[in-house]
Amino acid sequence: MRYLYFIIVQLVAMSAYAQLDVPSWLLPDTLGQYVAINGQMMSSTDSMETSGFVSIIRHGKEDDIYHFNTEKNGTFIIYLPANGHYSVRFEKKGHISKSIDVFTVNVPRKVWKNTFAIDLVAYMEPQPPGFDESISKIPYNIVKYSPEMKFFIFDEEFETIRRQALDKEIQRCKEAKTLAGVKF
Repeated sequence: MRYLYFIIVQLVAMSAYAQLDVPSWLLPDTLGQYVAINGQMMSSTDSMETSGFVSIIRHGKEDDIYHFNTEKNGTFIIYLPANGHYSVRFEKKGHISKSIDVFTVNVPRKVWKNTFAIDLVAYMEPQPPGFDESISKIPYNIVKYSPEMKFFIFDEEFETIRRQALDKEIQRCKEAKTLAGVKF
């Protein structure tokens, strides 16, 4: 009886996942050659969980796009299969959009036997009036496999450069509002 209950729970969970209409190119494969991203969106002002909108783009001959809303607490799980270049974009109304690029290429076949799971928190910052949205078109960070670390890592140098560009634009908006006599 206990096993029957366990099987029923698994079937319900699998059918619920299938109902999300996830495209086949985002499903975990049976060989385990994918990166699982356990994500959460949070507000940068109070570090509270916040819901939002996530887009995943698989780059290739023709770009494939998939959009979904996070859970109410901002959490989501996505699977990015091997041998791909993906852009994961985080959006929330009234906030600065951010994206990361994930490269699942150049990973030795034997290394895929490991399970790769990345924890990711996307801090959503309020978008100031006059913000140049072209700043958020460039990825905020890049994730790729490191042969030395034998794991997927974030490019900290790239993130520092992007953070500086974002901070500069936020400061420009604050100064523009101050000059106009409006407090930000």
